[in-house]
Amino acid sequence: MVPEKEIVSSKDICIRTKQHKWPILAFICGVVLTLTIVVPLMVSRPPSSQKDDKTDYACSLRFDRKSTHSLLFLSDDNTVMANSFSEETPNAVIHPEQLNTYKGTIGDKWLTNTSKIYFEINFSYEILSSFMNNSNNLVVEVGVTSRKEIDNNFYAGNIGWSFLIHNCFSYICLTAMSMMSNIREQIKVMSLVNTAGTAATGRLGFFINMNRREFSIIDKDTLKILYTLKKVESADQLCLAFAIYNPELVEAKLEIMYSYDFTSLPIINVIA
Repeated sequence: MVPEKEIVSSKDICIRTKQHKWPILAFICGVVLTLTIVVPLMVSRPPSSQKDDKTDYACSLRFDRKSTHSLLFLSDDNTVMANSFSEETPNAVIHPEQLNTYKGTIGDKWLTNTSKIYFEINFSYEILSSFMNNSNNLVVEVGVTSRKEIDNNFYAGNIGWSFLIHNCFSYICLTAMSMMSNIREQIKVMSLVNTAGTAATGRLGFFINMNRREFSIIDKDTLKILYTLKKVESADQLCLAFAIYNPELVEAKLEIMYSYDFTSLPIINVIA
């Protein structure tokens, strides 16, 4: 004879089902969602070894060591440049071909009439001594300029096209500059103050499209093109220029993060 406590009537099952209807439905829905969402995602996820399309166009842009000014320091792999000695940038440069007037260096890849080069720069700076208001003290520069004329000027934008981080009145700003085209336009505030202890870091993208004679700067925070300098052309050989200024006032660093050569692609502009 079956014990009474083990006998469960169909009525009892129905009552218990009604009492626990919502927890049961929630459980069923959870199972269905897992099967319809999580499993397909796992199946469709590409293998970790699959390459990003852009890697087919990756290029190894570096700072040109032999051209680097004697006041600057490079990392062992020539991807980081600073105006102070550190464990990351231990290498000062003494070379007969180094720049003497321009406080920077050039990129190790020449630009041609068809070049389409995209690269990203990590920048950082810390102000050591407060800038004077209304001064135009320079911090860093990224530009395109004549290789022949670069060392006749303190900044590339004077005889080329550049983007400068520098002191603007009582704050630090980013400016697009090309004296040949009479362009000097502030495009972004980088720090609200210019006093000692002020520090900032960030990443900017740059795209040179020589087919269109354009040099663009891209805000990596918003993925928007901040500014495009036009009419980038010269009878001279053009090169990329990078500079870091005023080591007595500011400690600064530039690092090349990524670079791509899209010359073979029929593209107009990129935001990577």
